[in-house]
Amino acid sequence: MTETTQTDQTAGSNVPSLSEQAAEWAVCMSGKHVSPQQQADFKAWLAQDSRHGEAYAQVETLWHSITPKKHRNNSTIKSLLGIALLLGCLYGLPFSVWLADERTGTGEIRHITLNDGSRVTLDSNSAADIAYDSHQRRIFLHRGRILAYVAPESSIKRPPFIVETRDGSAQALGTRFIVNRTGTGSTVTVLESQVTVANRSRPHRFVTLQAGQSIRFGSEELQQPVAAPSFAASWAQARLIYQNTPLGKVVHDLTRYRSGYLGVNEQAAQLHFTGVLPADAPEEALNILKNALPVSITRYGDWIVRIETSN
Repeated sequence: MTETTQTDQTAGSNVPSLSEQAAEWAVCMSGKHVSPQQQADFKAWLAQDSRHGEAYAQVETLWHSITPKKHRNNSTIKSLLGIALLLGCLYGLPFSVWLADERTGTGEIRHITLNDGSRVTLDSNSAADIAYDSHQRRIFLHRGRILAYVAPESSIKRPPFIVETRDGSAQALGTRFIVNRTGTGSTVTVLESQVTVANRSRPHRFVTLQAGQSIRFGSEELQQPVAAPSFAASWAQARLIYQNTPLGKVVHDLTRYRSGYLGVNEQAAQLHFTGVLPADAPEEALNILKNALPVSITRYGDWIVRIETSN
């Protein structure tokens, strides 16, 4: 079980929300006289959790976009906190994520071996509970993405291997498959053998996917299966492989592995990229994109990066 942090929010708690903390740090670090102790405390706060940096980058970007430089002082804290409250719904994490059995930070990919020899790989910024014994083999994915490799059947009868999300469930009928939970639903991709998928509202109406198929679903609907993306499991080896993929999609994938804000303008997002990017080295990945495409990369401090088409 994961230890909670100071950004957890409980009913009646006086602890500032994550976005409020980010707003306060934005004001503090913009001052003319930032002490060494303040700098050390700020770095410690950033290191506590990957989402601290993301929240700080968003607040700082909004602040700088609406506040003239000569007016950037402590008098703007109320405006910042108003923005922070809006951002809180984006960055506030439920207890289920903080208290998950397994939780990965930004850029972390974790390989876990279960007691029957099955293996799961938890992608960056993911969280899952694992209920795994002689009576059940069930994983609940609260956030992010997981690759499951189910050990071959033995002479000992075992309960079904199931991965659940808030939207529904995927039950293995074979070996390897991926479950990805996003803000708009869940996706199951089958790499080997078969998987049955059902949404939460209609658990008895399921679809059986074959190897090479993928399906999106929500709690109330189940879409039609489609061909699975090429190299769907490459992320488990910290490699992101693309074939003629829009840059907007590539950048969206990279945000999973890089702290801070990473954006791309509309024109650049329509460019297409073919190649391999290292998920465990996002700065190197950005340099590869810069060399492969007619784009420029602008950095605003350590946390904000903008990709645009070259002039």
